[in-house]
Amino acid sequence: MHHAFLYSAQLGIMKRLTAILVLLLVLSGLTLAKDADTVIPFRVGEKLTYQIFWGPFVVGRATLEVAGIEPADGHNCYHLVAKAKTSGLIDLLFPVDSTAESWLDCDGLFARRYTENRTEGTHHRTGEAHYDYARKETVITNRLNGHAKHYPLDQPVQDVISSLYVVRTRKLLLDSEETFTINAASTNYTVTVRPDLRKAIWVHALGDTQALRIEPMPTLSIVSANKGRMWFWISDDARRLPLLVNSELKLGNAKLVLFSIGTGNTPSTTTGTPARGANSSTLTPTDKPLASQR
Repeated sequence: MHHAFLYSAQLGIMKRLTAILVLLLVLSGLTLAKDADTVIPFRVGEKLTYQIFWGPFVVGRATLEVAGIEPADGHNCYHLVAKAKTSGLIDLLFPVDSTAESWLDCDGLFARRYTENRTEGTHHRTGEAHYDYARKETVITNRLNGHAKHYPLDQPVQDVISSLYVVRTRKLLLDSEETFTINAASTNYTVTVRPDLRKAIWVHALGDTQALRIEPMPTLSIVSANKGRMWFWISDDARRLPLLVNSELKLGNAKLVLFSIGTGNTPSTTTGTPARGANSSTLTPTDKPLASQR
């Protein structure tokens, strides 16, 4: 009986942690084209590694990586890869192993292709979204059974991975409200964000860093259903690094914290093509406690 209750509790916790991880990727969604003077703060070879916490315990790890530049529909695209995996006891009770890949147009900064391969407990799903701008349709394919669905496509869109990188190219101003449109197959979602606080926070990868706090509205339904709130912090500098996601629920506190940064080539200031030069490295200074900010 005790073991059954523990498993049920841990199962619920991992479902919330999975939702929080997805929120970090989804809530930054944009459907804006790139301006001529847009600065590209990321680069090929950049790899951001996060630790996932439930209370004081590390329950998993996630990464975001710019893996290269590859063609999609005849256009050069950033190949973006996001991975998340549970660890320790949680991995025994409710394993989560997820890989999502996105192809972000280098010139227009919009998504052209997205794939997902996810295992949660005993459930597995794998699929692909093809944003076919020539035919003005989105094709969603279930890779398990081969079934495909077609939806109208009348504007450049972002997927859950590309959106996080696109938001890093935008100017986020304190107390300035912006409304973003997030597209998922046949549905558009509207999310409002307004940076409401600027302060220095400490993260393992960078030490003390000036950051902007944002509470997206509306928040994830699983957060509001548990009488919780969620904030995420983005570095207030040219890199616009996602530093921390903090969710306070009635069942406890969950965090996604930047742990290390693998660097690639020097970023471009006006085009989608990164310059060449810098070597890859990992930044992991000091042994202070991890960030604990709202």
